[in-house]
Parts: sequence; C-alpha cells; structure tokens
Amino acid sequence: MAIGQERVLTEIEKHARQARSGDSAKMRESVAAIRALCDLLLESDEQQPAAPAPRAIPLSASPAPQPVLSEKKLVEDGANGDSLFEF
Repeated sequence: MAIGQERVLTEIEKHARQARSGDSAKMRESVAAIRALCDLLLESDEQQPAAPAPRAIPLSASPAPQPVLSEKKLVEDGANGDSLFEF
C-alpha cells in the first residue's frame, strides 16, 4: 500500500509545528520524524514500481505442518549416553 505524498507532507507540517512549540527533547523527536518522512518521500520518488506490489499469501494457503515422527531412541554400540554431542 503506497502512502500518498500529500499525507507525508501533512505529517511533516504537523511535526514542524510540534518542533516549534515543544522543548528541546520534543524538538529533537519531531526533527527525527521529519527526517524519516523526507527519506520516505525521496525513496518513493526514486523507486516508481514498474510492476504491481506483491500480494500477501492468504493464511489458508499455508502448507500443512509436518507430522511429528515418533521419538524412538537409536541404540548404537559404543555410545555412552543421550547427549547430542555423542558421535
């Protein structure tokens, strides 16, 4: 879903108002948000999608879970325990 340029510009204006009216910490947060929104705007101008965006795969189309195999211990000569590090 693409975000419209007007919406991004409106958000930039809102954060600019907050930066002017807030304290130093609020100003830094607002300026950081403005930077992120500007980057978003510039990226969307550079990357005009040639093909439509991929659609999400519905959850019902997910593969069926693999059945759990029975937990049958393998007994070998020379093995001395249940450790995973036994070779």
